[in-house]
Amino acid sequence: MSRLNRCFLLVVVLAWTGAATAPGQVLNYAGRIAVDGRPFNGNGFFVFSIHDTSGEILWASGDFPQVGTSHHPVATWQLAVRDGLYQTRLGDTAAGMPLLDTARVLAAKSPFLRVWFHDGTGRGWQAAGDTPIKPALAGKAAGAGAEAINGNQAEAILRELREMRALVQKPSGAAKPAVPEPPRTVTVPLGESPSLGEPAAPVVLVEFTDFQCPFCKRANDEMLGAVRKKYVETGKVRLVSRCLPLAFHPNSEPAANAALCAGEQKQFWEMRERLFANPEALSQADFVQAAGELKLDAKAFATCLEAKRFAAAIGRDKQDAATAGITGTPTFVLGRATGGHVTGLLLVGAKPMAFVEAEIEKLLSAK
Repeated sequence: MSRLNRCFLLVVVLAWTGAATAPGQVLNYAGRIAVDGRPFNGNGFFVFSIHDTSGEILWASGDFPQVGTSHHPVATWQLAVRDGLYQTRLGDTAAGMPLLDTARVLAAKSPFLRVWFHDGTGRGWQAAGDTPIKPALAGKAAGAGAEAINGNQAEAILRELREMRALVQKPSGAAKPAVPEPPRTVTVPLGESPSLGEPAAPVVLVEFTDFQCPFCKRANDEMLGAVRKKYVETGKVRLVSRCLPLAFHPNSEPAANAALCAGEQKQFWEMRERLFANPEALSQADFVQAAGELKLDAKAFATCLEAKRFAAAIGRDKQDAATAGITGTPTFVLGRATGGHVTGLLLVGAKPMAFVEAEIEKLLSAK
């Protein structure tokens, strides 16, 4: 084992459940983490991702944190850590993680697991280290033992893990997203973004969304539909949609461009619903098929797609989000519009309707 930085030390044990060549399998992951040379105890906050040395992001459990800050990005995973040891299941869709395509990972040249960790103190997020994982995957695929180990002291780690099997065999519970920090006030420009509702509505809700983000789909399906019916259609709230395609979602920016291309023909919101209906179907062919279902001008739509006509607009959305400190999706700004800008509460994550409703009512009742 080797020290990875001044504060954190990481050791991992990896084992596949099921065939390693099939997409959608879960990667059992056991890790150990120390803070300032001592095994950590308590609830730790984690983000996991799998990368290739070429720079490609193969999978991520959620949005990436900013090192040194204490802000929890969307889909931070809170895990119980005892004597430095913790366990989770990467790619466990039942627990809310994105699907893990293990075949894609196996096909990569040099995949490695990256871990970020936050111990709940003011020191903020830190990179807890990178670990090559292909030996573990290849060993399992070749019919090796139940676990493939990485590390200079692999046998010692295994012995210790066996002694502590009562701690690691059954997780203390499914990983739960960490409670985000209290909302803060920010200001974002409206620009020429698509919107629904009365331009003079007393309250404005600006969303920053990613069409490949499962939490954005959840917000769309469970909260935004209700907001539209209760507040937008009654003239109380104006809904503004801005795009924030994340780097590890390769189909998100093309999808954003497709939605905006449909907007040229006054069908942005209809295209948006089709994209969220099936986040796994975000190819050019899928966009063209959706355009046909919406009876768009096929030639004009295809020209817009090919030219990536809205690349600059999407770039402005990204820049405005970064200026406001918005790094993940879905994120909302709920407030009032003044001079082409909205100042209001920053709401991070797929909030329940009851929470958003209460905040809207506060604004509507305020003088």
